[in-house]
Amino acid sequence: MATYKAIRPDLARGLPFWPLGLPGWTDEWLALGMRTPDDRTSYVLVWRRGGDPELGLPVGHLAGREVSADILHPSSVSPGSAVWSRGGLRVSLPCTPAVLLVRLVA
Repeated sequence: MATYKAIRPDLARGLPFWPLGLPGWTDEWLALGMRTPDDRTSYVLVWRRGGDPELGLPVGHLAGREVSADILHPSSVSPGSAVWSRGGLRVSLPCTPAVLLVRLVA
């Protein structure tokens, strides 16, 4: 609940994007993003339901920029990771099912 309260102002004015495209019923990975109108902060929610334990996510509006990636959920020690490179976001979730909420700040 604390995470939701912290990001609620950004969500109210956020613009959606789908880094992997619109999800299919049997997709192994799903991703939904919300970005602020100024493109300085974005949130990416990633679910793993199967497939490889690592995935690269294109985030076109931040491509080529210096970005910090912080995992907001789960807030405890997570078995997953999220790392930004100029080409996009690389996430790792070794177990299924699993989820990460990542904040990207440019």
